[in-house]
Amino acid sequence: MTVPSKTIWPLDTHTSAKHEILKRYLQCWFPILNTYHGRIVYVDGFCGPGRYSKGEPGSPLIAIDVAKSHRKALIGEIVFWFIDEREDRIEHLKSELGSISVPAHFKVHPESGLFHEKLTRLLDKVDQDKGILAPTFVFIDPFGFAGIPFALVERLLKKTRCEVLITFMVDAINRFLQHPDPKIVNHINELFGRPDCVELALKSSDRIGTLRDIYQQQLERVAKFVRYFEMRDANNRVQYLLFFASNHPLGHVKMKEAMWAIDTAGEFRFSDATNPLQSVLFESDYTPALWTILQGRFVGQEVTTDRILDFVNDETAFLGKHMKRALKEHLNTAVDSERIAVRETKADGKKWIRGSFPPGVFVTFP
Repeated sequence: MTVPSKTIWPLDTHTSAKHEILKRYLQCWFPILNTYHGRIVYVDGFCGPGRYSKGEPGSPLIAIDVAKSHRKALIGEIVFWFIDEREDRIEHLKSELGSISVPAHFKVHPESGLFHEKLTRLLDKVDQDKGILAPTFVFIDPFGFAGIPFALVERLLKKTRCEVLITFMVDAINRFLQHPDPKIVNHINELFGRPDCVELALKSSDRIGTLRDIYQQQLERVAKFVRYFEMRDANNRVQYLLFFASNHPLGHVKMKEAMWAIDTAGEFRFSDATNPLQSVLFESDYTPALWTILQGRFVGQEVTTDRILDFVNDETAFLGKHMKRALKEHLNTAVDSERIAVRETKADGKKWIRGSFPPGVFVTFP
C-alpha cells in the first residue's frame, strides 16, 4: 500500500471493504452499548481527512452517519474522537464535519497529533483519577506500523468493555525487519511489545506467518476473543491483516457477522486462519470446512445444540446459521459414517421438529 502524500487521495477497493466491515460492526456496537451505558466512546486513531478524492466518506463520517441513522434513536452521550498527525487532514475533516448536523448529545472532537501520545494521556488521566473508562471502540488504521505500541493496546484492552480493530501492515513490517536504522527496528519491537520478534521472524521460513502469530499471541494475553482476517487480492495474495480483539463474546460474534456479510466475489477475498487447524475462506461452500471442525471436536459425543453453538461462536470463524446448515446436511446425508443422530425429545421435554436445530436439541456425532 502506497502511503499518500496529499491531503486527500483515491479510495481503494480494500479500504472500501474495510470500511464496510467497520460500518456493519458499528451498526451493532452503538445500539448494544448505548442500551446499557450513558456514555460510549468511538476513537479513530488515524482518521484521515474524512473524505476521499471522489467524494466517498472516510471512517469518521461513516461512524457518525451510522450513529445518526440508526432506526432506534441513540440516547446518552456518544463521543467521537478523531486523531490524525497531519494538521491539513484534520482541517479538512473539520470542514467536512462543519457541513453536517449532529445531535446535541454527540460530542465530536477532531484533533491533530500522534495517536499513541493522545491515548496514553487519556489512560494516564483515567488511572490517576481512579476513574472508569466508558465503553470504547478504537479503530487503529495506520499506513505503516509506527506509533501503535503494544503496551498501549494492552492497557486499553485491560479496561472493561474496550475493543480494538487494527490494520496490521504485516507486509511492510516484513520488508523492514533488517532496516539499518535502529529507530525503525524499535518501532517494530514496540508494535509487538517484545524484544525478540525481529529475531524470531528472521529465523523463520515463513516470516509473515511468524509475525502474524506473534501478534496474535500477544493480543490473546489480554483479550479473550482475538480474530484476524487476511485481506487478499483477486490472486489470493495477502495484502494486510485486520485484527479484532475483545473480551466480550457478543462483540466477537458481531464482528464475524460483519465479515461474512461482505461480498467476496469482486476484487478481494477474506480468509481467517486464527486457528491454524481451522483456516477458512469466506466463500459460499463453507459447510465441509465447518463439518470437519465440528466432527473433530465432538466425534462420538452426544451434546446439545447450545454447547455446539457456544463452540462455534467462541472458537471458530463461523456463525450459528452455518452450524445449523452443517447439522442439517449431515442429518440427511446418505453416508452412514457422516450422519448425525438426534433425540426425538429436546432438553425442555418438547418434541424435536425434524430438520430444526434450536437450543436444547441433543445431537450425537458419528
